[in-house]
Amino acid sequence: MKIERTIDFLLGLSESPVLLHLVNRFAVNKSRIQREKLIAAVTKYLLLDYGRDGMLGNLSVFEAKSLQLMHDNILLRRLKGRAEGTVGERQNNLKRSISNIEQRSETLKKLEGPDTLRFLANLYLEDIAPDFNPAFLILFRAVAKRLFNNFVNSIRAVENAPGIINEVRQLVGKEPVFFIANHISNADHLPILFGLNRARLISPVVIGGSNLYRGISEKILPKLNVCQLKRDDMIEKKIKWLGNPIYIETFKQHNQYLWLHNEPYLFYPEGGRSRSGKILKPKVGIIKNIFEFVEKTRRSVYFVPLSLSYTCVPEDLAIEESRKGVNISYGDIIQQLVKLNREYGRFKDTATYVNLGLPMKVTAHKIPDLEEFSDELMNRVRDGIRPTPTYDVAPMILNLSETGEEKNKFSIEELSNADPDYDLKRITRGLEIFSAKKFIQPGQKPGSYEIINPDLLKQYANRTECEF
Repeated sequence: MKIERTIDFLLGLSESPVLLHLVNRFAVNKSRIQREKLIAAVTKYLLLDYGRDGMLGNLSVFEAKSLQLMHDNILLRRLKGRAEGTVGERQNNLKRSISNIEQRSETLKKLEGPDTLRFLANLYLEDIAPDFNPAFLILFRAVAKRLFNNFVNSIRAVENAPGIINEVRQLVGKEPVFFIANHISNADHLPILFGLNRARLISPVVIGGSNLYRGISEKILPKLNVCQLKRDDMIEKKIKWLGNPIYIETFKQHNQYLWLHNEPYLFYPEGGRSRSGKILKPKVGIIKNIFEFVEKTRRSVYFVPLSLSYTCVPEDLAIEESRKGVNISYGDIIQQLVKLNREYGRFKDTATYVNLGLPMKVTAHKIPDLEEFSDELMNRVRDGIRPTPTYDVAPMILNLSETGEEKNKFSIEELSNADPDYDLKRITRGLEIFSAKKFIQPGQKPGSYEIINPDLLKQYANRTECEF
């Protein structure tokens, strides 16, 4: 694939010492956290914790070792099954993977105590820790602007009030700053990354689920400062990766190292994409860890509500399918960009807003209630969502279809009369998009419409609401 060859070329070019020197001297984003130092420091801390009978004792190490060996066993069976009947390069790749896992398992079986902990911590950190390359970020951004111009040009970095972006700019890199965003699409980190950089803000570490690491995404995401978190099953529908004591503690200490070094950090408290369209009740795990960090270090931290809104939601059809049990976690980052760009090329003025809210400071002197604070964060995220024609027009259509003379039928005139102050051009823009996406269709009379897919309209109507 031509795009994949281009990405491979950019990855190689970004390692140029001369280019890295220039970027580190003149660009907003520079090389900050050294991956090797992070892995060494986190592993050292975990071993010290084991030595002083901390969180990770002999029982935790034994449990994690057993889980890893079971996981590798299952993985080997799958890979050997796939290797049967394959030929050529695919067979060679599978055989290499099988050999590597067999060697890993044999090594792990022979280890005990702290040696087991060191081995597993390094194994997990190789997956978790990003390998940010600021030169690749600039190159990738430049190529994306050309190849995916419709989508990239739609992105708007905005602020709730004048001066907020500048205030955040003064904090980022100097204090622990956490960007808290709503989660709509698997591609959310891309408009956020472009938006923050357009506002001349340092790119944060982004928490990305392991479902994103497919195809060429495995090469791209670590270089864009994305940190992989495995939330899926470690042992088939029995134990998740987050049930592995060494894995979860390694992830936690990896985060603490970043925060100690003032690395900005982005995550989605909802955990996964909303299937209803509404903002979900936040999961408090990482926020709880941040509060523990504040209490332990006596440092202040800053939470920045970041509100993301799309004129066209990238996976709206797939999200609706997922409500029926269909798996929608597929495709790599390039495939997503191709689809996004094609979708945004169909319509004019399809803005994607990345809106920054006023930072919320938390100090060691007054740590707030975890649940109340987390809910307040997501309420602020909701309040910062910029209305788009589709977000506004969807509830107008649904309200009118329920109260009008004919169910599931309406006209432009009725929409305009229902809200005379609303811009008629925005109504028309929303209707054009929904018609093209086949959520509605023109009726028999001029200016009239029929609703084809009310569930998809509800998804758009819900985007400015919380589910809690």
